[in-house]
Amino acid sequence: MTDYIIIGMVLHKPLTGYDIKKGVEMGVGNFVKTISHGSLYPALRKLAEKEFLTMKEEPENGRMKKYYQATVLGKAEFLKWLSSPVDIKAGSAVMLLRMYFIGELPQEIREQIIDDYEIAIQKMFDDYKKIETQFKSIKNDRDYFEMSTLYYGLQTAQGMLHWLGHIKDQKPFTEFIKEENWTKRE
Repeated sequence: MTDYIIIGMVLHKPLTGYDIKKGVEMGVGNFVKTISHGSLYPALRKLAEKEFLTMKEEPENGRMKKYYQATVLGKAEFLKWLSSPVDIKAGSAVMLLRMYFIGELPQEIREQIIDDYEIAIQKMFDDYKKIETQFKSIKNDRDYFEMSTLYYGLQTAQGMLHWLGHIKDQKPFTEFIKEENWTKRE
């Protein structure tokens, strides 16, 4: 995912490695592991070698800075990944990363991807409900904690469906989370 994160960050304007790292921390770093300097610069070199990025040096404050920007080839590769079929088993970080950048796609493709996620998550929710019917009762602590993971999955899927519905309707985000619904446990 690191390659796609980097390309996504430099689609529209050239950025330094430092700017890319800060952009990741402030944006996608909320749901994916941030990129360390030790992995960022080798990835930048590799992407430049593949001709997915260009690199140019410019003087700034008496020193040369390297700026990276996506090439036409890099953008095409990024958009190919972004519009690829939904794989719900890839995990929520991949889904969130794709949603973060989905505005780069034409509306009809965005809508199809969101619909595909909604269908996949609804199926996951339905599968969890089927599993729930197989549990007869909680007999001990082990049963309780096993069930707790099932209910985590149900709650997560339900929240994701709510979130996707909100996105499909492009409602204001101030309506998504009402403060009275997200209070601290007393």
